Amino acid sequence: MNKSLSEKDFAEAFGTDEDEIHRFCGDLIKSLDFKYEVCSQATREKIFLDVIKKYDDAELSASGSHRLNDWRTGWGEILQEFLASGGDLKVLVPKDLRPNRPLRYKENYILPFTASFEHDFALVFRYWLFKKYCRDYQNIYEFGCGTGQNLAVMAGLFPEKRFLGMDWVPESQELLKLIAGTYGWQMEGHRFDFFKPNYELEILPNSLIYTSCAMEQIGGDYGSFLDYLLAKKPSLCVNVECIQELYDEHTLCDYVALRYHRRRNYLGDFLTRLRALEQEKIIEIIATKRMGFGSLYHEGYMYVIWKIL
Repeated sequence: MNKSLSEKDFAEAFGTDEDEIHRFCGDLIKSLDFKYEVCSQATREKIFLDVIKKYDDAELSASGSHRLNDWRTGWGEILQEFLASGGDLKVLVPKDLRPNRPLRYKENYILPFTASFEHDFALVFRYWLFKKYCRDYQNIYEFGCGTGQNLAVMAGLFPEKRFLGMDWVPESQELLKLIAGTYGWQMEGHRFDFFKPNYELEILPNSLIYTSCAMEQIGGDYGSFLDYLLAKKPSLCVNVECIQELYDEHTLCDYVALRYHRRRNYLGDFLTRLRALEQEKIIEIIATKRMGFGSLYHEGYMYVIWKIL
């Protein structure tokens, strides 16, 4: 049966109401094609088998500090494409956002009608998230900003704000400099290593901290970065990451995703640590949500929003 995501579906996924979705993202949703087909049982079983074979693949890389050169290569390629394109923001989309694959939705697999379905879903989510949470803060810091694609979306919505992108490879800083020069945005890049935070890097007053699919790359070694944030006391922290605590390993769809998550050494018990800090009255967790949407192997679209007390 063919279906299409509605404003109601997005509201349910993001954890808000239809009115807010309509106000923040209604025109964007209308401009995009969100038609899909739910996979048949036979197709679903084949997908499960393919996913299981994937995390048994000996060549499947795990996240960690040893992958610095991989990221230099990846962001370097996009840097050259950005230069060659004359500053086309579309080339900033990382290559791991692969089209023409089944996607996860509501503990099932779906076949999108368009190659850009996952990218478009993520764009609608970012419009909603940024309009809801970024508007009250003058300084936006993205840690693990990569190509700068998220900062570019934010700057397009809020050109009056200041944007600071942190990443551990110099190609990222070069990209942000080019983006800022091309579009006239207040945007700058700084080198930052999650594993060895630079405490000389100050967080300005009235600042929001953002991460997206970045902390997944530090596995269980998130402690140094969390300590840095607690010391610098930003106004608000927004983490959009694959959060293992939000899976239900008693369901098959979640179990295979969680096994993949652990095989890749993605983000460890970060939410558990935040909950412990909340019990100690050090922080307050404002919202936590699993959207029930993801790529073929796992779900990177979960979020936790918190502030330091």
